Amino acid sequence: MKHRTYMRIKLPGLVWSFAVLFSLPAPALFSQHGNSANGADSSNNAAPLRVIVNRAFNVGEELSYIVRAKMSIPEIVNVNGRPCYHLLWEAWTNSFFSRFYKVEDKLGSFVDVDGIFTWRYEKQQREGSFRDDRVVDFDLERGLAITTKNSKRDTVAIPLFVQDVVSAFYYIRTQKLAPGDTVFVDNYDNGKILPLKIIVYRREKIKVRAGKFNCLVVEPQMKTPGLYNQKGRLIVHITDDDRKIPVLTTTELYINVAELEEIKGVEGY
Repeated sequence: MKHRTYMRIKLPGLVWSFAVLFSLPAPALFSQHGNSANGADSSNNAAPLRVIVNRAFNVGEELSYIVRAKMSIPEIVNVNGRPCYHLLWEAWTNSFFSRFYKVEDKLGSFVDVDGIFTWRYEKQQREGSFRDDRVVDFDLERGLAITTKNSKRDTVAIPLFVQDVVSAFYYIRTQKLAPGDTVFVDNYDNGKILPLKIIVYRREKIKVRAGKFNCLVVEPQMKTPGLYNQKGRLIVHITDDDRKIPVLTTTELYINVAELEEIKGVEGY
């Protein structure tokens, strides 16, 4: 049975800020003391594929936003002989804003069903006159990310089980989090490995349009001039359960608020 989750947020400017928070890329996850969560080093020499218990998401989940953005898991496909979730993020401007600055972005990630790590990442970015189309294949045996862009290929050495900006969001949702935890995740984006830190501050009960939720308050931090670079802090409330559904996202000054409005098709909600 397919489950669908519908979410809506208030302001267009927060679409990618919201993505930011959990699109956190991540491969080798570390605890507060720096121990790898998967117990493997980055040598990549005949390393066995990991298995992660996933109670957070499944095929058919769909997150929709008033701001013309959608996150979905339309299907399971085979990549490199492995069953993979096809994770899809889309963002676009409406007809009014498209007159001034048209946005049509599509990010796709193919994530191992068992291990929740990425095998392939596809990017189609259209923002004003800017264009960026690329495909990244992750070769775990050789420890390489192979990027194809404009018929040109580049390779970058990667750690084992590195994530892309889409898969990291879903990977974090599968992890056990508690106040006081600090999680480090390796993220691959635009030819670079960008470490991302997630701080879990406290538990808090909040009320939004969708209802009242027991939440964890977390803050993603990534030092990079890219998509997730922010001049102010980004604070995120996620449900304090196996689903870890984002409920509320605010900036440091509480400007641009992403608020959960409706949930459908998710067991327990």
